Amino acid sequence: MKYKLMELLKTKNVFLTGGAGVGKSYLTKEIISEHKTSLKHVVVLGSTGISAVNIGGQTIHSFFAFGICNSLDELVLQDRKNKKRIKDIKEILKSCDLIIIDEISMVSSSMLDMIRYRVEGSGFEGSFLFVGDFFQLPPIMKNSFNSNLFSNAIYAFESSSWEFFDPIVVELSEMQRVKDEYFFNILSKIRVGLLDDEVEEYLLRLSKNKDILQNEPTFLYGRNKEVNLTNTQKLLSHKGKEFILDSEITLHDKKLSQNKIQGWLNALPVEEKLALKEGIPILFTSNKWGKFYNGERGIIREIYEDSILIEKSDKLIKAERQDFSLLEYKQDKNGELKEKALVTISQFPIKLAYAVTIHKSQGMGIDNLVCNIDNIFTPSQFYVAVGRATDPKNLYIEYSRGNFSNYLRNIIKVSDEVRRFYGV
Repeated sequence: MKYKLMELLKTKNVFLTGGAGVGKSYLTKEIISEHKTSLKHVVVLGSTGISAVNIGGQTIHSFFAFGICNSLDELVLQDRKNKKRIKDIKEILKSCDLIIIDEISMVSSSMLDMIRYRVEGSGFEGSFLFVGDFFQLPPIMKNSFNSNLFSNAIYAFESSSWEFFDPIVVELSEMQRVKDEYFFNILSKIRVGLLDDEVEEYLLRLSKNKDILQNEPTFLYGRNKEVNLTNTQKLLSHKGKEFILDSEITLHDKKLSQNKIQGWLNALPVEEKLALKEGIPILFTSNKWGKFYNGERGIIREIYEDSILIEKSDKLIKAERQDFSLLEYKQDKNGELKEKALVTISQFPIKLAYAVTIHKSQGMGIDNLVCNIDNIFTPSQFYVAVGRATDPKNLYIEYSRGNFSNYLRNIIKVSDEVRRFYGV
């Protein structure tokens, strides 16, 4: 599949899609690696801070200098005051071979119009790789002056700019994260908003799967409030000395605003101050080939300033600090596109395994999981949550707000626009 995508991207734009756990992120990183090995210029962008960090790139807003603009009209007005920055962006686009946009489902139709506006007239001759699943988290819509007062378009594919980019659709369908084929089929139905008797009965069984509570599972919550409370209480109740491991932050650009730094730090999968005790369960929050994967569980055995011994799968591994950088793309004197680090944080890529928000669990595969669904706010959030599970035998769906079946009918929904787009 990697080589098929590489061939398509030579002449076409591509939309890489598929459900949770089918390998979109892995394949995207392979494409990035192949292009960089071939000395191609690649710009990697995420629609949110979390997706930008997960893919190792920059946010769309930051790269394209959208500022606080939410529509094309607002952007045109802003650009009149920022001509130098716009010239720099055009120079970068002109030298770029591939632009990757991750989590395209969270890119609004207005934002895609703004991206098109930046690309047109820049001399860009490369390709776009859009990655994501419109059945998952939708765009966050803000009240703003819309350039098309008669349009109710929300999703990127509803914009006329989608036709302008005209991407070839490549849909992955083979589950990589889950080996249970029946569970995968249930997830596939939930993904498209189908709640039939089979799905309802299956989820009802999972809502009674309380035995896993004895194995100190990871809880997924819709809100930070419950996550912070659970982690704090569990850590306090565990006996032993508490270690506070501070991150090491290096500022490379003295002009960088504190708000931008803090926004980036909030999106990272690591903590500025990491509170740990020996013997507690943790989750790895990044991938390291041959050692651990994002969402994998372990138990802390020994804590040092520069390393942590963690037991997983009956063996000990040494975890070390990992660098995360806020990047900016710049051209050097020879016109070569370079990644420049604005600020770098060095911290251990782990979190307490007691609780995580659904939003920050993106990209994780968690073996022993409780999905608390009391606070589901957006369409497809339930699918994103249960899609983190690697084994349904170790999945418990927790709900405490009335009739479970009625609630499922309220939260397992997909917009008609997305259904039509995928032809289901």
